[in-house]
Amino acid sequence: MIYLSIILFFAFVFLSGTVFFIILFKKYNYSKNDLNKILLAAKRVRYGDINVRIENLCDKDLETAVNRLFETMYDREMMIKEYQSTLAKKNLTLEEIIKQEKQLQLFKEEFAATLTHDMKVPVIAELNSLNYLIEGRFGPLTDKQAEILNLMKNSNQELKDLIENMLETYKLEQKTLSLNFTNNNVNEFINSIVKEMYPIAVSTSHSIKTDLSATENIFSEFDNMQMKRVFKNLIQNAISFSPESSDINIKSDNQETKIKFYITNKGSGISKEELELIFQKYYSGQSKFKKAGTGLGLYLAQQLVLAHNGKIEADCSKDGFTTFVLTLPKNKE
Repeated sequence: MIYLSIILFFAFVFLSGTVFFIILFKKYNYSKNDLNKILLAAKRVRYGDINVRIENLCDKDLETAVNRLFETMYDREMMIKEYQSTLAKKNLTLEEIIKQEKQLQLFKEEFAATLTHDMKVPVIAELNSLNYLIEGRFGPLTDKQAEILNLMKNSNQELKDLIENMLETYKLEQKTLSLNFTNNNVNEFINSIVKEMYPIAVSTSHSIKTDLSATENIFSEFDNMQMKRVFKNLIQNAISFSPESSDINIKSDNQETKIKFYITNKGSGISKEELELIFQKYYSGQSKFKKAGTGLGLYLAQQLVLAHNGKIEADCSKDGFTTFVLTLPKNKE
């Protein structure tokens, strides 16, 4: 756009100059041959030959003035080309920097994925060993031993979830995560998750209450394991950010082509600014509450829901109630 404006400016200047020279020729009766030379030169400039020069005019002062005008235009043209060349080099350099940054980021993610994959095996082995101890396979336990082992199990489970979140995020972004869609009874699916989360809720005196009457005998197609990851993450967040002995409420809403789930808890709430950030990668509000977190839980949840052609949103009321709304397509009846 700038280049075009410059060309138009010089074209206007030269056209004005040509008219001026014609007036001069008429006024001072310069030779027709000189006029023809200038007009021919003007035509060559018009078609891009700005290196043109005029020779052998009768009036040498006029010849010098016209050629200086051509030289000035030529110098401006060279400056524009040099400027464009410099910009092109800068853009190329910027592209190289961006490429290197992307490559470095990929290396970091690959390293993190490899590391977390190697960590997953011993963590699962330790979790299984704790389960065997709690089940009494190696002998009876005292109440105090059982309490401590359960606390260890919960901590290990959280570590396992963090590791799996990192691995699943990496697979999702590398497009190597394959989804296995199956037909699921919505109520049975939610109730199975609540059952799994019950021990965690009880350990902090929380209650998980459900209102699933609207989705009785309603089915939806999704990857059972990955969608379970999404719901467990949302419920775990609700437990983590609620005061002890409070309720976590899960409600379903059966609509014409979709199903909505509302997961609500009362806590310190989420500010309007944070609501715009919580689904971003690596963002974590955990630090405010001195809790460990990778900032991948909600990001992964959102990406998985989007992969199911669904939607996930968050809202917070003035009285501290935070609600996550998860929408999934419903099977055609």
